[in-house]
Amino acid sequence: MSNGISNAFRDIGRAIRINFDNNLFAATLIVTYSAIDAMAFLSMPANQREVRKPDFINWVESYMQTDSNQPYQYQGIDLYGARCGIIHSYGATSRLSDSSSCKVFNYHNGNEHIYNPEIHEDLVAISIQRFINDFFRAMRKFLRDALRNESLRQRVENRINHLFIISEV
Repeated sequence: MSNGISNAFRDIGRAIRINFDNNLFAATLIVTYSAIDAMAFLSMPANQREVRKPDFINWVESYMQTDSNQPYQYQGIDLYGARCGIIHSYGATSRLSDSSSCKVFNYHNGNEHIYNPEIHEDLVAISIQRFINDFFRAMRKFLRDALRNESLRQRVENRINHLFIISEV
């Protein structure tokens, strides 16, 4: 794979980590959800020009996993609803959550996701640290798949230059 791909993935990871390390948690989440959108863009079908809701959901369902001992396991629609809330209104709710189509996330700086459907079926407290680490793992798995799958690799290579990258002059 090209240097452009490794540079893009590195830059995404650095942006997330720098925000997290500086306690800029909303910025951490915004960049992480934007990065998931970018991964969905890279992997969307070859004949598409724009990423769509199903592409985001499919990428999450294929790559985002957390430890099996966590009380909440990622669902594509839940992450999409959370993405819409924070990206479009800097909030926790979205049209999807308002229509009870997905769970609502709130976030905390602990190590474990907190979810008890007996107390509140539609509310999950997401550990930001775990979420970004799970995303980093998902991004590595996606990159490995792109190295092994010729069709995916070509899509990634053809689209990588569309990602936001700052070059040194």
